[in-house]
Amino acid sequence: MSDEIIDVITPFVDKALKMGADEVELYAERAHEKSANLESNQFKSATGSILEGVGIRVLINHQLGFASVNSLSPERIEQGLRDAISIARNTPSIPHYSLPSAEEITMISGIYDPAMDDLSMTDVLTYARNLLDGARDYDSRVSVDSGSFAISSISQAIVSSTGIAASERKTRAEWMIFGMAIDGDDVGSFDYDFDSVVAVSDINIQKTVDSFCQKVLNNLGAVKTESFEGPAIFAPEAMADLLGVLESSATATQVQAGSSHLADRLGEEIAIPEFTLIDDGTIKGLVGSGSFDREGVPHHRLPIIQNGVFKGILYDTFTANKENLSSTGHATGTFRTAPSISSTNLIMQTGATSLDDMIAEVKTGILIPRISAFPDSVSGDFTGPVKGGKLIKNGEVTSTLKEITITGNLFEGIKNITAISKEYKSIHYQGSTLQVPYVVISGMKFAT
Repeated sequence: MSDEIIDVITPFVDKALKMGADEVELYAERAHEKSANLESNQFKSATGSILEGVGIRVLINHQLGFASVNSLSPERIEQGLRDAISIARNTPSIPHYSLPSAEEITMISGIYDPAMDDLSMTDVLTYARNLLDGARDYDSRVSVDSGSFAISSISQAIVSSTGIAASERKTRAEWMIFGMAIDGDDVGSFDYDFDSVVAVSDINIQKTVDSFCQKVLNNLGAVKTESFEGPAIFAPEAMADLLGVLESSATATQVQAGSSHLADRLGEEIAIPEFTLIDDGTIKGLVGSGSFDREGVPHHRLPIIQNGVFKGILYDTFTANKENLSSTGHATGTFRTAPSISSTNLIMQTGATSLDDMIAEVKTGILIPRISAFPDSVSGDFTGPVKGGKLIKNGEVTSTLKEITITGNLFEGIKNITAISKEYKSIHYQGSTLQVPYVVISGMKFAT
């Protein structure tokens, strides 16, 4: 299917040049999707859809025109091309804006499973039913507020006047469950679990159900504690939220705008020597992997922080051109919009300490399963509620806490890491993967 799409869009490169474009790029997608949704302990809906379209970028004297069409028909594509050219002729010139040159692309294996295409809507409903019934059968106190199971098969292709011509197929199944546990008058805090995989053989609904049910049941019997300052053990899900802000701060868009704490800090030591964070879109079998990015640039392995030193900024072609550099292959987006910048698979290097030993070293602290905190990308300051926090006293987890507020600073925090676990969790969701260990950060402030 991806080869068929590239055949459809290729002729429009020459057409665009004949119509006056200096450069042109056409990026096309065709996605088959099936999904089933849960709500209030029962099925809510099921849908199947085919989504297709083309995003067209045109440059005339460095003036950008972008248009998209929700069709792969030649007539609609040609109209979109005319719209993009018209827009380009009526917009200001953007210095440094040009399309990337063609590079050799190494095709990544393990991102497409033909068995996913063979799954029927009945199969999707069965997986969703297993998600719902598994939670209800696990313990009668578990209540499912919402959930979903979905599969998608995506064909994508890109061609440009700079010689890029690439296509590939990807598949993905993803599911989520959200709810709480209720035991009489004791209503635990909400929690959730989710996963996403490339291959049908890797779908494991029971693993997600077990994890979700254990979380919400552990949230029962929550108690209050006093305000204090001390260490926090960030579970992978909680640490992933912080890493997401750190990754965003390392994008060229924010760095060049001066809206990042990391602006002008490339090459500086910004974390403990044991802290390494890498983005790698070339890993076989991960949902964030692919052979090329939204601009047709090959994905690469990029160290963002290496042994505590800020080493890598995420670029697309436009931001790279501003500094006379090359794109790092981090353009992202769909056919509906011009490219932006994002990570692919974000991997934090594990440490040598076990989680049990980490807990044993804490006199008074909190194990944080998840938080609702959004660090500022410039200052790094954050504050927000801890969800399902576990109080640690004298090296033992003693109780689940009622909602408590944490205050800290992301950029100071990565300097104050005292331990990184050898255990890690792979977090797959919405087309990306994070591999994250448990992390102890000292000096966190907790307030009731």
